[in-house]
Amino acid sequence: MIGRRGLVLTLALPLLLPGCLPPSDQPAWYGRMGRFLGLVANCGCSDISPDRMVAEYTKALGGRYSDEDTRAMHGYVVQAATELWENRIEVCSEVCSQQCMVETVVRPMGGRSTGVAACPVTEIDLHLTDGKQSNVTGGGFP
Repeated sequence: MIGRRGLVLTLALPLLLPGCLPPSDQPAWYGRMGRFLGLVANCGCSDISPDRMVAEYTKALGGRYSDEDTRAMHGYVVQAATELWENRIEVCSEVCSQQCMVETVVRPMGGRSTGVAACPVTEIDLHLTDGKQSNVTGGGFP
């Protein structure tokens, strides 16, 4: 049997959870956006090469990030553009399946279209699988 306090928490929890989520239109945090950009190139979601993404990623941002966040994003783009995790197929499958967001970043760079309408790369909608490495002594870059 649930006590009075437990019942109140059970009933209030669904009302509180939506307030914990970022607004639906909030751009993805700059580190996650940088990783997404690098992975779009690394995974071949378009014809943008990893080198080109690293050099021109700012074209894909559409002014949605401050100069400071744009500069801080660079390292994340570089790292993701060279990731070689054991679960690369899973990581790339997830990134490339987010076609409307891929379209959003490759279109301003003149990359190959995904054939779908562009949509914002938002914090709430962007999904990125963590890279896995079974070698506990190594890093993420073999």
